[in-house]
Amino acid sequence: MSRTRMMMGTCFAMLLAILALGCAGTAGTSTQLGEATAQHAAGWIPSHYAEYVKAPEQCRTCHGSTADPILAGGIAKVSCFTCHTSGVNHPATWALPGQHGRLGAQAAPVATTAPAVPVMAGFAHCAKCHGSTYDNGLAVSCKSCHTRAPHPNRPWTGTTVGAPSHVQTNQSNVGQCAVCHLAGANSLMKPLITPPAGTAPGCFNETLCHGTNIKR
Repeated sequence: MSRTRMMMGTCFAMLLAILALGCAGTAGTSTQLGEATAQHAAGWIPSHYAEYVKAPEQCRTCHGSTADPILAGGIAKVSCFTCHTSGVNHPATWALPGQHGRLGAQAAPVATTAPAVPVMAGFAHCAKCHGSTYDNGLAVSCKSCHTRAPHPNRPWTGTTVGAPSHVQTNQSNVGQCAVCHLAGANSLMKPLITPPAGTAPGCFNETLCHGTNIKR
């Protein structure tokens, strides 16, 4: 056998070994997919956005476009737009107060468990991507626009029709309000008494800013 043929054979064998290692490494990092069924693991829905942010292309490989519904579906024949009707990101008009304020604060959160599709409503849904304090999540910090808190600056406490106001907030979101305002924290309004231990947060039960006799 000529020296040239031997060298070509050696290089070919090395190439096969490198490809095998590369495939094995890729399979080891794909923890969200079952190798035998090519389906997502149980309980995957709550964490899938975090995986998408890490490597969007891994979703597009099977599901097609995440920006164009016409090109979505891919080899999986399952479009991301089936659940994310406006795409995986917020629609272009989302930054308008009437959009994200209405769906975030003024809509009641809807509790869902896998495999049900999460309903995009309520503060708790926002927190999934923006973080527990709305500035420590995977998505952009709410405080990049709402500089002092994850809501408009004062006079957001007013009652002017058409202006942002906390009186328009759906009271089912009170658990998220309690993250910052429990026992009147970060507020000029303070409850007059201390409610019994274990009292669930509420707008008018002395757990946040208002007491039973302070409704403003």
